[in-house]
Amino acid sequence: MTIARSEIRTILYALLALALSPLVYYLLVNLPPKFSVKLTGIQGLDTAADPDPAAPLTTVFNMTLHASNKRSRTTWCYRHGEAVVRYAGFTLGWGRTRTFCVGAKDTRDVPVVAWADGVGLPKPIRDRMAAERRAGIVDLEVNVKLFAEDDRTGAEPTWMWCEVGVATGRAAPSVATPCSVFMSKIWAADFAPNWMLV
Repeated sequence: MTIARSEIRTILYALLALALSPLVYYLLVNLPPKFSVKLTGIQGLDTAADPDPAAPLTTVFNMTLHASNKRSRTTWCYRHGEAVVRYAGFTLGWGRTRTFCVGAKDTRDVPVVAWADGVGLPKPIRDRMAAERRAGIVDLEVNVKLFAEDDRTGAEPTWMWCEVGVATGRAAPSVATPCSVFMSKIWAADFAPNWMLV
């Protein structure tokens, strides 16, 4: 019995699809959580306008780390982490994140407090921040590093970078800012169909 080339091609395609299906599931269906950050309260930045350039800052940043696991059928757990708030490359506050899990197809809000005592900023940086405050918004950078709880949950060490614009002159918190997340599987999100990223 002779098998036509078209039938051979069909069989090879079917075998290839079968072999690649676990990889497709791993990369596109079981994607890691998305993260965003929202600053809910800030203390100490107003003293950056102090005319004495040597005056240190004492800062407190209350924030909410939002984890959205809508794209995964796996629970992800993180045993602890670190959060750093920076301005123009200078650290304004540091804190730890608590141990938390975000369930499959679920979301989780994690409160974080970053603070510092005796922060010294060069006068040009103070002047820049004062100018941004007068303009109505100060751009801060929030870096978060999360460590996996254990290998069984599938979670991986995760680093994220979030740029947060803080409006001045009012007490309202910042809006939630999506974070750029860096980990081994996150690149797959760039190629996943839109219906998988909801």
